Amino acid sequence: MIERGGFSTEQEAYNAGVAAYAAWKSGNIGITAERVTLSDYLSVWLLNVIRPNLAPLTYDNYAATVRRRIVPHIGGVILQELRPRDVDMWLNALAKQGLARRTISNARIVLSLALKYAVYPAELIPSNPCAGLSVPRSAPRSVIPRVIITPAILAELLKKYKAGHKYHIIILLAFHTGARISEVLGLTWDDVDFNTGRLAIVRQLIQHGKSTGFLFAPPKTRTSTRTICLDAHIIAALRVWRQYQTQNALRLGGAYQCTYEDAAGVLQVVPRIETVPDEYRPRPLICTDAFGLPVRYSAFQQILQRRGINAHSFRHTHATRLIEAGAKPVDVAARLGHADATITQNTYTHDTEQMQEETAAIFARVV
Repeated sequence: MIERGGFSTEQEAYNAGVAAYAAWKSGNIGITAERVTLSDYLSVWLLNVIRPNLAPLTYDNYAATVRRRIVPHIGGVILQELRPRDVDMWLNALAKQGLARRTISNARIVLSLALKYAVYPAELIPSNPCAGLSVPRSAPRSVIPRVIITPAILAELLKKYKAGHKYHIIILLAFHTGARISEVLGLTWDDVDFNTGRLAIVRQLIQHGKSTGFLFAPPKTRTSTRTICLDAHIIAALRVWRQYQTQNALRLGGAYQCTYEDAAGVLQVVPRIETVPDEYRPRPLICTDAFGLPVRYSAFQQILQRRGINAHSFRHTHATRLIEAGAKPVDVAARLGHADATITQNTYTHDTEQMQEETAAIFARVV
């Protein structure tokens, strides 16, 4: 029970009580109309329920799902008139579009959560129309081709983007670690231990919604936070790249851009000559251009697509090469930070220092 005081008159207290009851009755979502479109309801649900309570990355993902997968199909349906058959037809429509099973499942989960809230505490509908419905079997399990990066493709990429180019170190890090590109872009020099040859994956750098800003976020899953043993080749490449960055900073002087994380987790870029707010935390990114600016995921993805591969191709290649060379699947899973519940529950329990060093040594021999 919530009590509030400090009202100057009895009428003010009464009015506040009526407003509080209305807010409670509508599940603090602000909708009391008996007829509201699903699109309008979802907009309010995202703003009042999801945005204040979940991480910015989760909110962005939910909002994108609503905008791209739900509203174009059934957004105009009156919430109170939405039936299971409408949801079933929507799921089948997504499958006919050729969307992957996982994509459709994520969209169904978002809609189901929203409708569950509409049942209680919002009390806008009596039951959840999503309950009991599943993704159509006709939906493909994956629409992204798993392409192995051949030695020829790798050589072509490294020839095109030579040492000193902003993409060179990204290509090498992705190929030699199997890390997600967002994890690679979020790496700082503080994450590299040259003495032990270890790399800590503790964050990712992502595009923040529709804006042009970047956001530091935790890794994709709990088990994605991990430490990777590096082979000698990538350690040497990192040392060379750090020299390039130092030379660029000296050449540009005070105009060189330094990267920070503000209190909201947003990446801030400030010329070295300027004073930064006390609450800014230095994030000396590894992956920057010659001016110190962070590399954009979308730009890197475009150069890969022109060669028939994608960002995930590096992870797929890394895992495939290791397993082919005899690495234990449990060690490969730990190295990649897989979030599959059947693997990650026991991955870090059984993965020892000796296993990690053995896995790194195997990959070093392969390349």
